[in-house]
Amino acid sequence: MKKWLLLLLLGFTPVLAHDIEKDGNVGALIHIEPDDAPVVGSNVTWFEVNQKGGIPITLKNCLCTLKVYAGAYKEGAKAQSNPKLLTDKNHLKATIKFPASGAYTLVLSGKPQAGAEFNAFTLQWVVRAEGTGGSEDGHDHSH
Repeated sequence: MKKWLLLLLLGFTPVLAHDIEKDGNVGALIHIEPDDAPVVGSNVTWFEVNQKGGIPITLKNCLCTLKVYAGAYKEGAKAQSNPKLLTDKNHLKATIKFPASGAYTLVLSGKPQAGAEFNAFTLQWVVRAEGTGGSEDGHDHSH
C-alpha cells in the first residue's frame, strides 16, 4: 500500500481512464469528460459495467454506489463525495466534482438486485484532476 502512496506523491497515476477494472465476474471501463483528463470542477463520468458474458449492469439490476476519496482510498476513510448515479442507456453515469488539483480514488461498488446473477463488487480507479484549462468556467463545450 505504501507503494501506491509513493506513486501518488510522485505524481504518477497508476490507473488511467479506459483501464478495465475487474472484481469476480464483473468488469468495468471508465470514461471521464473532458477527454479522459479530469479537471478541477465538474466532470461527467460514465462507467460501462458488465458481468461475464457482456451483460450490462445498470441501476435496474444493481444497488450501486459511487464514492470519491481525496488521495488514496483507505478502509474506513470518509468519502469526500458520494455522487448520484444514473442509468444512461447501458452505462452508469455521474457528475463528479473535484475541488482541487490532485489524485482522487473513485470507488464503484454494487450488489445484485433480486434475479441478477453477478457477485457483489468493488472497483477502484485512481485519477488525477488538473487545474482548469480552456474555458473560464472549466468546462469544454466544444463537443
